[in-house]
Amino acid sequence: MIDRLIPEKYKKWSTLLGGFLLQLSIGSFLTFGNLVPYITSYLRINDNLDVRYSETIWIATSYNFAFSLSNLLSGLINTHFNLSPKILILVGTVISTIGVCCTYFSIQKSLYLVILTYGIIFGIGSGLAYVGPLTIAMKWFPRNGGFSNSIILFGYGISSVVFNQVQTIYINPDNMSPDKPFSPSNQDEKYFSNQILLDRIPKVFLLLGTIYTFLQLVGLSLLSRKPETDECHKLLEIKETINYSNKKNSFGISYESTTQGMNLKEAIKRPAFWNLFIILFSQIVPCGLVINFYKTFGQTFLSDDKFLSLVGSFAALLNALSTFFWGFLIEKFPFKICSLFLSTSLVALSSTLYLIQFIGFKYLYAIQIGLVMTCRSGALVLMPTITAKTFGQKNFQSIYGALYMATLLSSFVVGELGSHGHELGWFWLFLTCSLIAFVGWTLGFVFNVKKINGDDI
Repeated sequence: MIDRLIPEKYKKWSTLLGGFLLQLSIGSFLTFGNLVPYITSYLRINDNLDVRYSETIWIATSYNFAFSLSNLLSGLINTHFNLSPKILILVGTVISTIGVCCTYFSIQKSLYLVILTYGIIFGIGSGLAYVGPLTIAMKWFPRNGGFSNSIILFGYGISSVVFNQVQTIYINPDNMSPDKPFSPSNQDEKYFSNQILLDRIPKVFLLLGTIYTFLQLVGLSLLSRKPETDECHKLLEIKETINYSNKKNSFGISYESTTQGMNLKEAIKRPAFWNLFIILFSQIVPCGLVINFYKTFGQTFLSDDKFLSLVGSFAALLNALSTFFWGFLIEKFPFKICSLFLSTSLVALSSTLYLIQFIGFKYLYAIQIGLVMTCRSGALVLMPTITAKTFGQKNFQSIYGALYMATLLSSFVVGELGSHGHELGWFWLFLTCSLIAFVGWTLGFVFNVKKINGDDI
């Protein structure tokens, strides 16, 4: 492996690069909003299936369901069997790439098979591989978890900047727009019908699978675990007990120590765990709905497929760059302030998104979608950092895996809302999301874990 050839003093930096490359491939599912019109049109036109946009949302729901369960499973395996995170990452990346490549075949058969390959199998693999790079990097940067998380998750965020364009340039190089209405009475809901464009859709999954394989092999090779012998581990434990004795939280946990922390059973008994669980749920629901439907909603008032693809890429760029902003914020300010700022932004953005179509300035739509994606980035940077600060770093992977199950619940809510989107209408869909975000805003005030000196953590 490449990591054995890297000098010891550079291994922590190669680990960040490796984690970045792995997340670059894992985060590509955020391009699903860009793929929805293509996948739905192919199933509808080529496979002659009665499929609508409101039904293909279940691909994303099944992905999030599988991702959340396998993410929890990876934490439990790591805690109880002390299995190397690199093995879980390897298994996860192989499974995820198989799922993507198999979608070449499944999309030519049925929606349910696409749910299986691009939803469940891709989700299982991504979930197994997701937390491992963060866990390995935090061992190298115990005092700067926000920094290491933001660097690695930058790859997750910027993934859709890259792959939105790869997908659109390959599938739709001529910038065609959907041209076949759902029905004479529903002219706003349109699908692609050009056969040349449709024929490219299955092949894009083989192209993506090839790129992912390369990124994952290089990324995994660059990851290095911080060496710890039993004797060194004991010395480290004594040293950290002395160094971090004044850096405890109100649970008595030395949150900068890599050897101290609650186990999962202890963590889930704390109200703080469920407070964070609901906050994460309330922040992911509006983000998930916008990510999956930004292109479908945009097509109701914008007839420019390439611009809508660029909206996704611009939003993903903001999502990626903002990981550094949120990493800086959580290092400098208490979680309560960061979370309230995030939830306030989500309430404002999701409640006004419907009104953008009446302003007549398409670039404002790109900005608003980008800001929503920035909030999603915030949730995924703040949560692993506050999890380590609240429950300790020792069993971080299993505790964060359990906390991440909030996204499983959110995926069902997003799926249910999305599948009834044509009945609710866009206005009520976005307003419902803003109300859910408001729940997280109120719970931000309730979070009450503090430092030993009484300040908010």
